[in-house]
Amino acid sequence: MELPRRALILERLLAAALLALALGAAWAESGSTLAARVREGRPWLAWVEARERGRAAVPALELAVYDPVQRRLRLIQVPGELKLEPKGRRTLERAYLEALKQTEDPDAAARAAEDLAEARLRELSPEPIPAVSARLVIDLAPLEPDDEPSLEAARELKARGRRLRAWLSLARRAARGLSSRDRTGLDALLFELELRRVPLERLEPARLPPEDLAPDFLGRVLAAETPPENARQATAEVLNGTGLPGLASRAAKVLRSKGVDVLTPASAPPRARTLVYDRIGDFARADKARAALGCPDARTVTRVDPSRAVDVSVELGLDCASNFGTGESREP
Repeated sequence: MELPRRALILERLLAAALLALALGAAWAESGSTLAARVREGRPWLAWVEARERGRAAVPALELAVYDPVQRRLRLIQVPGELKLEPKGRRTLERAYLEALKQTEDPDAAARAAEDLAEARLRELSPEPIPAVSARLVIDLAPLEPDDEPSLEAARELKARGRRLRAWLSLARRAARGLSSRDRTGLDALLFELELRRVPLERLEPARLPPEDLAPDFLGRVLAAETPPENARQATAEVLNGTGLPGLASRAAKVLRSKGVDVLTPASAPPRARTLVYDRIGDFARADKARAALGCPDARTVTRVDPSRAVDVSVELGLDCASNFGTGESREP
């Protein structure tokens, strides 16, 4: 039976609209740096400015390094105390505050600080750093003393992909940019789509280590090849920040049973959240220790610190206390 003329016209118009939409999307993506890096299997970099809601604090500046082959996102907090010259006294935080005083524009001040930080990282890195292609701004809830900015920023980047308002904002920014031939907004939108396919265990928050350790760390992060897995038994310290006696000893027994060499447990200042710190710049190794701990709320963060003389520091918080019981001994 022949379709009515109106239905046939509507069908053809719909097909034309879909074709135009597909061609428009292909044209837009053709100029996207992120899309090109995904096709080539090369890392894509962006700056993430993490602002605490309700606080007029200096924002945390994070360098996002997305590996499309491994589907892994490293989020590196560049500390405010980073010196912008090898032996200079001017820090990143000071540069931000100077720019803010001159412009009275937080966005312009953050961009100026990011440019200076990028130049300094290029000086420190033994590996070439690709061009930073986009700038993202996220809002964080006020941070507690034992929070890690890079971890909270990674979680927020992942969480906003479930919010319609965030998608609408990204789409508007991409549309405005395309109208002026600026595809950075499109990159931000495509990046959020990519993040939906990145599992939580592939989010790797970190803090840039001091300048004498930064080159080795940046070389690991930016190296083209994944380093071979280290077969040596991991060493760890377990610190009890719950205030409940005996938990560090119980957690140490669990880790030892999973092949982690644990030093004598000790106490730590009170904390609400359990964090497993990577102390040598090997996130995967520390994350295996986190998995062995058996606490689903624990998170892994890279904070290189050779003075600890361990691969991993486990700082127990109240969120994992129930996993090990309360205990009545006087051990840490």
